[in-house]
Amino acid sequence: MKKKIKIIFIGTSKFAAYHLKGLINNIYTISCVITKPDTYANRGYKLTFNSVKKLAVKYKINILQPESLNSLKLIKNLINYNCDIIIVVDYGLLIPSKILNIPKLFCMNIHASLLPRWRGAAPIQRALLANDLKTGISIIKMNNFLDEGDIIYQIEYSILLYDTYGSLYKKLAILGLQGLLFILKKISKGEQIKFKSQNINMIKPTYAKKISKMECKLDWNLSAKKLECMIRAFNPRPGTFFMIKKQRFKVWQAEVINSFNSNYVDKVPGTILLINRYGIQINTINGILNIQIIQPSGKKQMNIQNFLNFKHYKNLFTKNTVII
Repeated sequence: MKKKIKIIFIGTSKFAAYHLKGLINNIYTISCVITKPDTYANRGYKLTFNSVKKLAVKYKINILQPESLNSLKLIKNLINYNCDIIIVVDYGLLIPSKILNIPKLFCMNIHASLLPRWRGAAPIQRALLANDLKTGISIIKMNNFLDEGDIIYQIEYSILLYDTYGSLYKKLAILGLQGLLFILKKISKGEQIKFKSQNINMIKPTYAKKISKMECKLDWNLSAKKLECMIRAFNPRPGTFFMIKKQRFKVWQAEVINSFNSNYVDKVPGTILLINRYGIQINTINGILNIQIIQPSGKKQMNIQNFLNFKHYKNLFTKNTVII
């Protein structure tokens, strides 16, 4: 006989909402949802709900949006729910021990990396920036430290050549929900859950710090491969960019060209070498970056053929121009 599991869900993002929707669809009892307070969009004119709150409102689930997770009132409220398990997905704040100790079983976190690689805020983007060959999902039993808990479940995903932050985000959400439902099914059947230390294989931890705006500007003194990784890692947000004659251009797709004319070897990094219907080819410290999809400020994304139909941009991007 299956045991009915009472769940408290903690999360904020679309990634978290995907998991919450999966729990709802599979008829799990969500006692309440904890999510971050509402924010103001459009320069403070409109109060907006995050993805998790929108879902909780739609399905009439109790919602808590504390300013602090250390509130005694919050702790007492959560204890009264008498939950079996707390599930944390992409909430954005460290969960204090007073909450970790509330469920009858444990708190578990779904994290988008192969822990202990890429603990922290931006694991998907950091994996792409590092040109990792694989990533995955780790489900851990939470402790008092950031992403350091024992592993309950882990599954690998081989990163494809053209994977972006956007594509990996969706694929890992699917894998995360599959793993979550697998673990919950074992719990509901009364099966023993096994825990494995992250230190068992002596893998050195790495930390996925939050992406800063300064990282998004393309630096031609990096290799073409590094720049291509940046473009994929920051697509669709926050997006990479460069400036030319005080105008800003975002880059959404590019490829690396490693074989090129020897006459280009001595060109300064940032020099436009060639412009044709296949792209804008720019010299870097190592290799050539061929930009294929670009977005001028205030306009939509466009391929290079459409981009060059605008006379202004065609005149701006000329051979041997150096982009700083």
